[in-house]
Amino acid sequence: MTTTTASSSLLSNLGVGSGLDLTTLYNNLQTAEETKLTPISDQKTLFTTKLSAYGQIQSALSSLQTATTALSTASDWNATSVTSSNTAFSATTSSSATTGNYTMNVKQLATAQVLMSGSFSSQTSQLGATTGGTRTITISQASSSTPLTVTLADSDTTLSGIASAINKANGGVTATVVKASDTDYRLMLTSNTTGANSAMTVSVTGDSTLQSAIGYDSTSSSNGMSVQTAAQDAIVTLNGVSIQRSSNTISDALPGVTLNLKSVSTADETLAISRATDQNAAAINNWVTAYNNVQSTLSSMTQYTAVAAGSSSQSSSNGPLVGDGNVRAIQNQLRGLLTNVQSGGSYAIMAQLGITQDPTTGKLNVDSTTLNTALTNDPSGVMNYFIGDGKTTGFATQMGNTLTSMLSTATGNSGIIQNAEDSINATLKTLNDKYTEVQNQIDATMANYKSQFTALDTLMSQLSSTSSYLTSQFSSSSNG
Repeated sequence: MTTTTASSSLLSNLGVGSGLDLTTLYNNLQTAEETKLTPISDQKTLFTTKLSAYGQIQSALSSLQTATTALSTASDWNATSVTSSNTAFSATTSSSATTGNYTMNVKQLATAQVLMSGSFSSQTSQLGATTGGTRTITISQASSSTPLTVTLADSDTTLSGIASAINKANGGVTATVVKASDTDYRLMLTSNTTGANSAMTVSVTGDSTLQSAIGYDSTSSSNGMSVQTAAQDAIVTLNGVSIQRSSNTISDALPGVTLNLKSVSTADETLAISRATDQNAAAINNWVTAYNNVQSTLSSMTQYTAVAAGSSSQSSSNGPLVGDGNVRAIQNQLRGLLTNVQSGGSYAIMAQLGITQDPTTGKLNVDSTTLNTALTNDPSGVMNYFIGDGKTTGFATQMGNTLTSMLSTATGNSGIIQNAEDSINATLKTLNDKYTEVQNQIDATMANYKSQFTALDTLMSQLSSTSSYLTSQFSSSSNG
């Protein structure tokens, strides 16, 4: 819109010559012309508000779609949880776990082998022979197909040099120099993995002196290192069956169950695995919340307040989409799905699960007692009600299909929301074009007024000058 400030500045001198207030007249004419833009601006505001309203509806429907997807996913319905409190172990489960009670007893924890050398008075003194050559330390473990090999020069055969070289090799062993006192240093080797197969054999080739200092072989009676912690597997009994693994995390003893062993059992413990009814109930309640939010949003967008007697205008509290046919279609489709009867299972209608609809507001209410009873006594029946065949039957499946259609943005197959937004955007484009057209007409009209006013002011100024001249001449003639 052209502002009056620039025009007023340009016309500020109009009327000086003529004595007429042409600037005020020009501004009044411009104000009158610009009223032609008001209906267009009002329409733009109206349709922009409608577009925003559809955005809010789309957001609410998207949230409902997310909640619906959670109800139509079989793995979520088959979720299990550990309901027992255990001391010697903990457990986690997945949807593939089988519900039931199991007797568990942790007989032995898996440990990593630790070897310790004898005492040395310094960690910086060379332990190997001074040959001017090199020697190789080889650390073998059954758990690794490739032994760890470390080559050392004479200067590297100190305790700190050996530990540093082993650690830099990034193998399955960690080396540490332990300081017991100022004159007592020892090399400690720790396997990075637990289990009997992590047991180490340490050998040195090319330096018999170093071999005698740090060598170790479980079959030999002459070793430079001794076992501080033995390498052993975890052993646990499950319903009397002994299970042995190299790790304290066991994920293949029971399908879908991961055991984390923490200590040796003092007595048998029960591992109880049940359906995760709390998780299923939460998913249903989340869906109800999302559905009610959609209903609140639709109600807000279509709110209508009757015109008061004698009033000539609608209430400002009316929703931006009052009377909108698309919104009514959305409401009807969603509410219609609630009454669909599902076949092939224990539950046919939503009310059997304790979910009922308020006929006044259209919102849903949940009877937690009824719902939890259904989930506990017949979880597969509840799952069947929501999922059905996963294609065309099952409440959540049908709701998901409907929402997918509503929210589709695919070219040539767009849903009701996208179509409505496209229509509004097309109308806004037309209004913007119309606004520009009318603005250009106003600018042209005002330019014409400016030209006419300038010419009038010039003419009036000239006439005023002529009048003054003639008056002066007549006055001179008369006095003469």
